[in-house]
Amino acid sequence: MNKQNGYVLDTTYPVFFYKEMQPLWLKTIVSFLGFQTPDITEEFSYLELGCATGVNLIVAAINNPHGNFVGIDFNQQHIEKAKQLANSIGAKNIKFIHTDFAHFLVENKCKFDFIVNHGTFSWVSPEVQKNILDIVAHFLNNTGLFYLHYMCYPASASLHSVQKLLSLVDHHTDNSSLKSIELGKKLFDELNRADAFIDNSRIDAIVRTLNQDHSYLVHEFLTDYWQPLYSVDVHQMVFQATQSNYIGSANSIENLESLSIPEKLKTIVENINAPALKEYVKDLARNAKQRMDVFQYQPHILNNAKHSEVINQIEFKLLPDAPKNSDVTFRTPIGDINAPQEVISPMFESLAKKDMRFDELLDLSAFKDQPMFLIETIFLAMNAGYLHPTLTHIDQNQVRKFNEMIQKEGIKIRM
Repeated sequence: MNKQNGYVLDTTYPVFFYKEMQPLWLKTIVSFLGFQTPDITEEFSYLELGCATGVNLIVAAINNPHGNFVGIDFNQQHIEKAKQLANSIGAKNIKFIHTDFAHFLVENKCKFDFIVNHGTFSWVSPEVQKNILDIVAHFLNNTGLFYLHYMCYPASASLHSVQKLLSLVDHHTDNSSLKSIELGKKLFDELNRADAFIDNSRIDAIVRTLNQDHSYLVHEFLTDYWQPLYSVDVHQMVFQATQSNYIGSANSIENLESLSIPEKLKTIVENINAPALKEYVKDLARNAKQRMDVFQYQPHILNNAKHSEVINQIEFKLLPDAPKNSDVTFRTPIGDINAPQEVISPMFESLAKKDMRFDELLDLSAFKDQPMFLIETIFLAMNAGYLHPTLTHIDQNQVRKFNEMIQKEGIKIRM
């Protein structure tokens, strides 16, 4: 059997790592947005729905010894591999369960401070979507965070015809899913060379997508329920099912219109007061293809004094890939943003010497009395992989074992 509920079973999902799903990342983003967050310096709980082979959870478990992590997936190959990887490094604060969402909804007795779901919602049936949201409704703690990734309009619309082509090839063969993708890609290439997609303005991006790993393409395109969604519809679905409010994006720069809305469209966006309409116009302005939305159950807005206190204490670490002594160009939805050397170099040089809190960075001359400019710079650097909020009490022995494990397994973690 190649599929269950329309979703592919006969090949495992490739290993991807999404920093946006990590508890510290979510806590940091939500704190900057001005909301109270779960305390991850004390015991907390975290659930991933559709965890695949578990790398995101294993990284989270290593970095958060106070956390109790649970991952579920209905693909038995995924769970067996996840357990093997976790056992190989001796991770004790993580549990992988082979089950589907419907059974977990009935059998689970635990509550969670974080519930995350990536790469599933736009690819499963409405019944399974309901199961996901029912899990959140029943098991998310007060002020808990729900991360939901999905394909969205308008940009995903360009993939409809290609997905239909690959799906039809799959349904008309008795081959494995991997072989179906191979045949479907061959047919797509023939059609493309014959100019069948000449009027598709995003054809070059589609070609790049189809040049990715075949096991990724299987899961991306061969589900029977492939369907991009409108963000406003998703937000309504989530609230109606869970009473959780949309509070922002796990993609740092999408929370700031100055970094994500083209200049010509900013005034239009700013003048829209209806939240749902405004959010959809933002998607149009960004030509959004996917979203990483964060919802909170019973959100508590911090007052100004508490908000300042919280963000001033957030500490940041410079990552190894950060450039040294040069201008930096950040890629954003509004195009490239150039950070001049006189701004970025003193910041990165200071961080190279030690991890620094937000209030310490605010003392640098480029950011003096300009907290919003500092927030923009931090969000750009986080998005680019140059800066990250700091983690404490990490078991370096487990980190070493993890690094050895991914080398031994030949795992290439794709960001």
